Amino acid sequence: MAVPINLRSPRIVTISGSVNDTTKVEIYLWNDPDSVPIKPTYTLDKVVVDAAVGNVYDISPYCRRFVNHTAYAPITSDTSMNFNEYANCSLKLYQNGAQLDVINNFICFDGFGYHSEGVNPEFDHLLASGTYIVNGDAGASLSYYKNPDYTWTYQYSALSGSTSLVPFGNTVGYIPLIASVYNNSTANGNLLEIFRDGILVNSYNITRETECKYEVMECDFVNKFGAWQRISFFKASKSSFNVNSTEYNLTPSSTSYNVQDNVRSGFNFNGNEKISVNSGWVPESYSDSIQQLMLSEKVLINDVPVLVSSKSIELQKNISDKNINYKIDFTYSAPKLNYNI
Repeated sequence: MAVPINLRSPRIVTISGSVNDTTKVEIYLWNDPDSVPIKPTYTLDKVVVDAAVGNVYDISPYCRRFVNHTAYAPITSDTSMNFNEYANCSLKLYQNGAQLDVINNFICFDGFGYHSEGVNPEFDHLLASGTYIVNGDAGASLSYYKNPDYTWTYQYSALSGSTSLVPFGNTVGYIPLIASVYNNSTANGNLLEIFRDGILVNSYNITRETECKYEVMECDFVNKFGAWQRISFFKASKSSFNVNSTEYNLTPSSTSYNVQDNVRSGFNFNGNEKISVNSGWVPESYSDSIQQLMLSEKVLINDVPVLVSSKSIELQKNISDKNINYKIDFTYSAPKLNYNI
């Protein structure tokens, strides 16, 4: 069984020993469809200085170098995840040159756990159960990891009833949030349920919405589970542009200067574009997705990379906010002028 680990949280490996013992960890990393490399990708070693503690190694920073999210692509059927969006890890542990153990059961996602969840919590899902609103003109999908120790199936329920249980087709992959098999019967959405050995473990209430007035901004980000998640911002968006430069005083060419000459000038001109978006009315459960968005290191707006400018936000509740709308500010990550070399 491959144990999923979150690479934005520490994943600690401890080797005990006596003072002055040498310990070593060999890290073997690869992406599917490749297999375990013959030589270790990284080798870490140090001497034990405190027998009560032993030597502690955090393998997460090394594993992160094998995980990369480029862009999110909507899908219409059960599809494998991009091989670069997760990694496989195997470890060999040594003490004084003698091999202690082989750990070949890690599958690595670029996610994180909250402090309240403890050290590197394990998840059976890559999207939290809840209610989600998807754009009727665009797709959205659920990422999953199919632990081979169990039998995994999923089922859609819509206006016309429900399908039979469908087995997951890939070890790591995507399935659509909206069932294409229903055709027009999913015009308003559906219920997607995930079963492990026949027991319901996750359920997703999917609502499909069509915006008639505003341009919908599709926000794709890597969530706390290390998988792509999409939030559609349906309502009004506002764009802005600001320029920055360095100014300096010019020396007059003569005492009888031309009044049309610059007294001050500038250099290093460049500009940044910003955009503010509004979600429209969303359920209270969206607060966790908004937190995950603000903590994400990879965010796209309509397939363009951005940074989240909003550093604080009120997490609204139905008891006090009858209509919940989230306004988020983004800055496009690339400057207006191309200074990339």
